[in-house]
Amino acid sequence: MRLHRNIAVGIIEGLENILFDKRALKPVLNRLLKKNEKWGARDRKFVFNIIIEIVRWKRKLTEIGKLDINSKNFLWELLGLWLITSKIELPNWKEFSVLGNKNIDLSFIPKSSKRAFLQSIPNWLDELGIKTFGKILWEKEIESLNKKAFVYIRINTLKTSTLYVQKQLNKQQVDTFLVPGFPDTLGLSQSKNLINSKLYKNGWFEIQDINSQRVSIFTNPKPGMFVIDACTGSGGKALHLATIMQNKGCILAIDPSDMKRKQLEMRTKRNGISIITNDTSENCDIFKKNKEAADIVLIDAPCSGLGVLKRNPLAKWHMDPKRINLITNLQREIIQKNSILVTKGGILVYATCSIFPNENQDQIKNFLKTKNGKLFRLLDQKTFLTHKSKGDGFYMAKLLKTS
Repeated sequence: MRLHRNIAVGIIEGLENILFDKRALKPVLNRLLKKNEKWGARDRKFVFNIIIEIVRWKRKLTEIGKLDINSKNFLWELLGLWLITSKIELPNWKEFSVLGNKNIDLSFIPKSSKRAFLQSIPNWLDELGIKTFGKILWEKEIESLNKKAFVYIRINTLKTSTLYVQKQLNKQQVDTFLVPGFPDTLGLSQSKNLINSKLYKNGWFEIQDINSQRVSIFTNPKPGMFVIDACTGSGGKALHLATIMQNKGCILAIDPSDMKRKQLEMRTKRNGISIITNDTSENCDIFKKNKEAADIVLIDAPCSGLGVLKRNPLAKWHMDPKRINLITNLQREIIQKNSILVTKGGILVYATCSIFPNENQDQIKNFLKTKNGKLFRLLDQKTFLTHKSKGDGFYMAKLLKTS
């Protein structure tokens, strides 16, 4: 494929927003594609994929090309290196002229930090992985985290069935497959943008990773229950909980972001769900009014995101041990704050899209030693690694309030 100038400029703009301005990956990509509406479907897919892959392999490309990250031309050279390693013709542009003068050794491997270089991760992450999982398991996991993520769709069984959606998508030349153990889920054989599909707009399915779906299944709510989704975001799990509950009962979705709550309202309407209400976590009355009232409280906690590097490789560059320490402090506060909402005999579920114990098992262990935590008993906890599950990395724990 030949790279056109306006496409390259768009890629550089996206990389600058992501790597230098430290903005979130998905919003940057969405804004970039919206800004360039004249790009064709093929170009849009190319830009989307190339930005993610350059972010994924940033360290490896930088070291192969001996690039200067402080150079004004760094991002152009990063793009050029990706084109060279992907065997795509390098345009004869001045921005790439420096690369033409360099003796680039594509077989280069440093003597130190070999695994971190080959998998394009920071040294601290490699050290944490080895310490947590051991060499053999970590090498399998980080290799898996660098592979392209599968796309899964969760069928809204309030409106339709899995087989009917599969049949309708097949008519649109979208090839899907059934997922063993997930009767309400289809996997896509090839990545497709389905948000403009009439089926999606009619609320027949949501795009949701299988291990993200596991959280709601693990939570196991029943119709008629009062459930609080304490860190709801834009509401993927809240929608799934409502579907499992057959749209009977009540779900209170809490999040501090006005934008995400508006997104949830739109998604709720599209899905035909009536049992979800939402409020801001800044509203202190929530915690007074609903103290010891919820049958289930789900805490899908803010985390490092190091379990979802398949689809968001930016996390490994935006994170560091210091920032993760701040996140774990926040997680502790959130568990304490929301645990009081669980009724006696009720369930508290804690989940993250991280695979590391400091955000997961250690948090639960420490919580159970606190005054509030002593009211709970751990029923079950699971960690899903990507190389074993073919989904994102997730952790989930279920606790019963006994007194």
